[in-house]
Formats: sequence, C-alpha cells, structure tokens
Amino acid sequence: MAISILSKTSRHRQSPLTLRRLASPSQAIVLLLAIALLPTRAVPQTSAASQFDIQAVYLFNFAKFVRWPPAPDSGPVTICVAGDKKYNDILAHVVKGEQIDSRPVLARSIQTPDDEAGCGIVFVSASAKDRLAPLLAATTGKPILTVSDIPGFLDHGGMIQFEVIANRVRFAVNLRPTVPSGISLSSELLKVAVTVTGAPTSGGTQ
Repeated sequence: MAISILSKTSRHRQSPLTLRRLASPSQAIVLLLAIALLPTRAVPQTSAASQFDIQAVYLFNFAKFVRWPPAPDSGPVTICVAGDKKYNDILAHVVKGEQIDSRPVLARSIQTPDDEAGCGIVFVSASAKDRLAPLLAATTGKPILTVSDIPGFLDHGGMIQFEVIANRVRFAVNLRPTVPSGISLSSELLKVAVTVTGAPTSGGTQ
C-alpha cells in the first residue's frame, strides 16, 4: 500500500515523500531508513513532516520488529500513548486499517500505569514527563516495548529513545530492559539504530 506520511497523518498537509508499507522485513528496513532521512520540523502546520508525524510512523513500524512472548490469544497489536492527545490522534490515523501478522493495529491513549494493560508498545511523550517514573516502572518485567522522546529515557530503563540528529528523527536502543520483559528486537532493527546499549543475549534479539 503506497502512502504519503502526511497524507496519512493530516488532511491539511501534503508530503513529497511517498513510502510503502510492506510485510517483508527487508522492505520494512528500507522504509525505516527512508523515514530516518526525512527532514522534520517542530511546527505541525508546515509542509515538512512534523516530529510527531515521523515518530508515529516509526512506532507503527517498530511493531514489525518486536517478538512478544506467546499469548493465549492473538488480539490486536495495541500501541499506547501517554501524553498529548494530538499525538494519539496522529498515531490513530497512521494505524487505521493496518494489520501486522493478521492482527489489527490499534492506538490508545493512556493516563495512568493501570491503563497499560493490553499494550504491546507504550510511548511516553515529552508532555507526560512528570509521569515517566510510574509509567515506566509499571512496565518492568512485562512484555511491553517502551519508547519515548524524553532525553535520558534509556538511562531510566527505557528501551527505545527518539533523538533529533541533523534535523532528522532517529532512535537509540537499550537492550537491557528487554531481557526481563521477555520481548526480543530484530537484529535488522538494531542495524538502523544510531546506538545500541547492552550486549545482545540469547532471546534478546531475533
């Protein structure tokens, strides 16, 4: 399915970059590399992709490179967002109608650690920085991929942190908390990260 990042995330902006979402891991890696090269601006009303837009597409594609422990049922892949409502709205538009391994992908806004039940990915936005500690603590030992754009997130035990480098959104990975969580990240995803902290262990990467 060929899409434009911004035509998928906003009715008011158009993007010059058209990307293709495909199931093949190698093709998905190409997509992530393309996203990493997309210039970003902090102001959503511009014609360039906003940081929120790009991070939302990243989050959707991260789900293709996570292996969660076997579950009793194969319910939806739920990406939860703590923080600004507008970010959840953008993500909901990105994942609308999408599937991963025949599982529907959903976006859900959360406010408290109790809301994290059923989340496969939890993104803590900078606007929820004051709630970072309890939100992150509630994921410890649970099969939840934690992501944030808060500086120092990996030092607090987070797994993936967005960074803006040369006006482009990239990401760094901390493998240590993935081990007790029971999830694993594809080695292909790690190749795209700007840095990877923590040596891969058996079961730590695919």
